[in-house]
Amino acid sequence: MNTEVALAGFAVGIGFGALARWSGFCLRGAVEDVLTKPDAPRARGFLLAMVVALISVQALVLTGHLDLGKAVVLPNQLFWGGALLGGLMFGVGMVLTGGCGTRMLVLAAGGNLRSVVVFIVFGFVAYATIRGILAPTRAAMMATTSVNLAHQTLPPLVGGIVLVAAVVFIVWRPISAEHLIGGALIGALVAAGYLVTGVLGRDEFEPTTVESINVTRGGGDSLIYLLTWTGSKVNFGIAFVGGTLVGATLVAALRGDFKLEGFERPADMLRYASGAALMGAGGVLALGCTVGNGLTGIASLAPTSFIALPAMVVAAGATLKWRWRKKT
Repeated sequence: MNTEVALAGFAVGIGFGALARWSGFCLRGAVEDVLTKPDAPRARGFLLAMVVALISVQALVLTGHLDLGKAVVLPNQLFWGGALLGGLMFGVGMVLTGGCGTRMLVLAAGGNLRSVVVFIVFGFVAYATIRGILAPTRAAMMATTSVNLAHQTLPPLVGGIVLVAAVVFIVWRPISAEHLIGGALIGALVAAGYLVTGVLGRDEFEPTTVESINVTRGGGDSLIYLLTWTGSKVNFGIAFVGGTLVGATLVAALRGDFKLEGFERPADMLRYASGAALMGAGGVLALGCTVGNGLTGIASLAPTSFIALPAMVVAAGATLKWRWRKKT
């Protein structure tokens, strides 16, 4: 069963990596487009992915094909402090690095060595926040800024409001084919990820963690797996990370746009590493990265994601404006 889940997760990752590389899918880019381009193509592509994910996941839930009761993004407590602070940290970090964790994998596939460094720092800091030296601080914060939830998910009405608002924003202008197709198919992959872990991985004796697209924990697990593979097992997150890298590499190779790029100045490396650390710790506090919250979390009607995602967007927008003012 673990092998089947890993192989299916790898396939989902290949699809995500290929589509993200082809369409330029990125929340940081989406925020930049809103601030600089009248038609905001990447923002509308991201919103379309959110819409398709929300509809497809909730359809699976309502028809009884998927039980999200044990999903990672739906804990019994709302860690509002982590969602807010983690979202803000992640938003700042992804502007300093030029993209989120998944975007770093996609860029690394094209020869961007900066992204390789960022993903390594991101993954290790995330792991340290979950199980390492930063874990006690996270636990203390959880104890003081968490509240019990009467319901694990928000009411369907909230999802309906998000759906209508997103659709209005998407259709108000024509959208390019690559953003339309890329966003729709990436959104569908969220439901596919849940089917892999929640249906294919269903086993009373050896249950699979119910999750979908999210590289915060998967990134850290992947790096630790590379160091300790003899005593480790490939889970969905690790397989998804590997598949994303392979899928993006295939598209980069087919397009012939592989190009080695590195840091131009030592100060650049410091900025990228700082941003990666902010994303690693922030992603754990917020229970997910931009796709973990913006797609998987919103599609699951997770209360945490409805705090974390706006925090990421606001922080990213403010940081972009700050950096632009510094350059002028």
